[in-house]
Amino acid sequence: MRIVPLIGITVLAFAAPRPGHAQTQFGPQVSFASQSIGIGIGGRVEASLAKVIPSVKGLGVIGSFDYFFPSSSFGVSPSYWEINANGDYHFEIPNSKLAPYAGAGLVVAHTSVSVCAGTFCASGSSTNVGLNLLGGMNFPAMGKITPFAELRLELRTGSAFVVTGGVLF
Repeated sequence: MRIVPLIGITVLAFAAPRPGHAQTQFGPQVSFASQSIGIGIGGRVEASLAKVIPSVKGLGVIGSFDYFFPSSSFGVSPSYWEINANGDYHFEIPNSKLAPYAGAGLVVAHTSVSVCAGTFCASGSSTNVGLNLLGGMNFPAMGKITPFAELRLELRTGSAFVVTGGVLF
């Protein structure tokens, strides 16, 4: 469990303004994941590494947390959450406000389940670390709000495909 705070500290340590933005961007997101993981809600931070690595202006980091609501059946209470720390590269499209990106990083996924049958209850949990491969798009800003959409493939035990969308401030 020591990796969770380490990922958070790493994301915050690299937080710097993204080119074309006045500050690091934060915002809510909604996700849908395969493998019966279901719908999730969470938060996201995006930051540029342009001040840290000036020779690669499109390089950045994305950190996110999602709490999912997996499907359940009578007597079964599952829970699932994940933390993602990704590096991304924004491609520049001349004369366009669209900002596509691709990247990779780490996912820490935690699953727990409780099963009750009458007076007998049992529970268990598992934490997996895996690799993310992702691509997405930041759409033209509407004032201080920037909408985004992302597709992510999580390569880990119980691999999943995740579609995420939200807004950044």
